[in-house]
Amino acid sequence: MRKLTGMVSVLLLCGNAWSGELDLSFNDDAVRFLYIHDFDGSDLQGDLGIALNSDEGTAINASLYVTGLASDGTDPLEAGLGVRSGYVDGEFSKQNGIPVAVGGFVKYTFPAMNRLSLRAEGWIAPDVLSLGDLDRYQDFTFRAQYAVLKQADVYVGARYLNTEFSNGSRALIDNGLNIGFNIRF
Repeated sequence: MRKLTGMVSVLLLCGNAWSGELDLSFNDDAVRFLYIHDFDGSDLQGDLGIALNSDEGTAINASLYVTGLASDGTDPLEAGLGVRSGYVDGEFSKQNGIPVAVGGFVKYTFPAMNRLSLRAEGWIAPDVLSLGDLDRYQDFTFRAQYAVLKQADVYVGARYLNTEFSNGSRALIDNGLNIGFNIRF
């Protein structure tokens, strides 16, 4: 217990260890929580997250990607490319597996309305990049977000998070509209 308390204390004292973003989105059937970390001095970004659907299953993810401006000139188009892995548990299918997905995101902020932006994200792991019982992993998100504060956005979006397993079953963890917020610290 002392070791755990010591580790938590060190992490809390290291402000950079926790700097980043918290993102929470939900609808009637699913919830997703995401912690996003910017690595100082580089264009690397990483995230840890969990998506839960009590009827379909759970997807835990860890991603690492390189980010930056994807446009020259005045259009603020950001992008990121990388890999995502984790663990998927199909609740009722009794199947699970590990995806090694490739993908990324694009984010466009309107210059005339710099508080409004659109973001699209996609990750895919076909059979060749899926381990265990998992045959396919697909995670697609689109959202329109508005910066209510300098460090906080609210958004409305749509997500499709689907997994398919070797026994023919699937877990549709999220498929629909959601609302959420993002806090940067």
